[in-house]
Amino acid sequence: MKKIFILMIATAIFAGLSSCQKKFDSKTYAPNKPLPSYGGYNSSSEIETSSLVDYFNFNGSYADSIGALTGTSTGALSFATGLSGKAYQGAVGSYLLFSNPGPLKTLPSYTVSFWMNSDRTNGLARGIFSLNNPTDFWGSFDIYLDNPNNTDPKGDTLLFKVHMTNNSGVPFAGYFLVSKVAGAINQWTHMVVTYNAATSVINIYQNAVSIGISGVAGTTGYVVAPTMPGSDPTKPPVTPWGPIVWPNPTAAVIGTWQFQTNPSLTASATAQSWAESYVGLLDNFRVYNKALSTVEVSALFNLEKTGR
Repeated sequence: MKKIFILMIATAIFAGLSSCQKKFDSKTYAPNKPLPSYGGYNSSSEIETSSLVDYFNFNGSYADSIGALTGTSTGALSFATGLSGKAYQGAVGSYLLFSNPGPLKTLPSYTVSFWMNSDRTNGLARGIFSLNNPTDFWGSFDIYLDNPNNTDPKGDTLLFKVHMTNNSGVPFAGYFLVSKVAGAINQWTHMVVTYNAATSVINIYQNAVSIGISGVAGTTGYVVAPTMPGSDPTKPPVTPWGPIVWPNPTAAVIGTWQFQTNPSLTASATAQSWAESYVGLLDNFRVYNKALSTVEVSALFNLEKTGR
């Protein structure tokens, strides 16, 4: 009987301990751990705050929360699930138009940053952003997706393009810059374009990694970025591309080209059969009036992808 009694006591003690263990919540007893910082930043809102001139989080609104640009939506634009919260959902023939580009008019240096989620372009070039040039076919500043064709052997690449026109008087005034964005079909991809007027260096980043750029200027053929010459690089001394002077922009548009709007934002062209509106998703669209550093681009990518 004594042995049985001892066994019963031991069993009760074990059961009590097991019960306590099941109720134990590590979150309750463990001290709170600080979230990791990136580049010394704890939030994307901390990065170059004084240089951020426009920010669209598209969280159920098309409003610019920094520069207070007033946009008008055209077509079947809507909101969908974004990287965090809601996102801009493009549609055929749809766009967000700004009749006054505000601080975008004067950006001698810049950073444009956004998240995109796009399917294949299927033969048409998709306009993402355009700062207009009211007297020329091309905008002052265009960002768009084009067709990779035979440069896409795996079928997972988007061709990311940037066009810029500098009205400062440099001999090489216009550039078309091209980067291959691999593994970007139907998934969130962070894209950043930076231009530094002091060094004439342009960078295009995919998910915080600087990717290769090729480009064409004037009639001299292809040149390799990141340093953009303002004159023929084979004939020194070479003029730097330097600070940008946009050709008198009067409007800006997110989601299409300057000539695809109705009415067109340029007197030189109307809608083109080879071009279309951006029909994918966009989120956290930011414009800075300086070139962010590689550390800052990395911090922005890491913080935004975690909703910070």
